[in-house]
Amino acid sequence: MDFQLSLESEAVGAAYPDQPLVVTANDSVGQVLQFMRAQRAGAVLVCEGTQLVGIFTERDALKQMAQDTDFSQPIREVMSSPPATISCKETVGEAIRFMSEGGYRHLPIVDSDSQPTGVVSVHGIVRYLVDHFPETVYNLPPSPKAAPRDREGA
Repeated sequence: MDFQLSLESEAVGAAYPDQPLVVTANDSVGQVLQFMRAQRAGAVLVCEGTQLVGIFTERDALKQMAQDTDFSQPIREVMSSPPATISCKETVGEAIRFMSEGGYRHLPIVDSDSQPTGVVSVHGIVRYLVDHFPETVYNLPPSPKAAPRDREGA
């Protein structure tokens, strides 16, 4: 399948999304950090019931550590809210564009009821590109715009 056609036709679920790791808005910052460490996760979704109300990422964690935050406070006080999301009906290309424009490394995927169904990450996008287009990815020079200084070969 053509590179551009595939990006514009395959649903974001093809980009190896992670299962959503969910915490409640009342969980403490310390509990969430321990959960993220145990799960080796870069982001957790914060939900009230089944509704997504925020996201807490490793960037947020670093920011809180630098500010000497009280780790007993609820995560709702420091989470990113409202979170940027993408519909499960959107394409891989849309996810790449949205993540690139927003500077996101983790993007929650939601269904028609705004309930989280997964999380697309940069890692999943790269894996998708390598798996679907190995010739394109593996044949790129180290710097696509750079030309070798000397002629290769004998």
